[in-house]
Amino acid sequence: MSSREVLKPIDILRHELKALRFILDNFHTGKIPKDQLPPREDFQSEQGRELYSVIIAAPSRAVAEEKIAEMELADVDIESFLRLTGEHYYTYPALVRERAEAIRAGKIRIDSN
Repeated sequence: MSSREVLKPIDILRHELKALRFILDNFHTGKIPKDQLPPREDFQSEQGRELYSVIIAAPSRAVAEEKIAEMELADVDIESFLRLTGEHYYTYPALVRERAEAIRAGKIRIDSN
């Protein structure tokens, strides 16, 4: 990662959605212990933080999916999000955490344009 890396908000959202899809598929089955999840504040997008909160607060995956289906989030196709599977996105929760640390350290910045 270069010290001048700049990420576009849409790219951040895209990666966060992949992480969240993996979390949705695995959290309620116990495959991801809560202490291994990236913290909510590591999600840079408001959409990511909202989805994360719904997933974690729901008592089951089915309830999470019902609540997510009712959401309207800018730049998020909820139907696609719910239709896709997260099985190949296992590296994305760690990526969310790593990027948040890099942003806080000033190694990455988010393009404001």
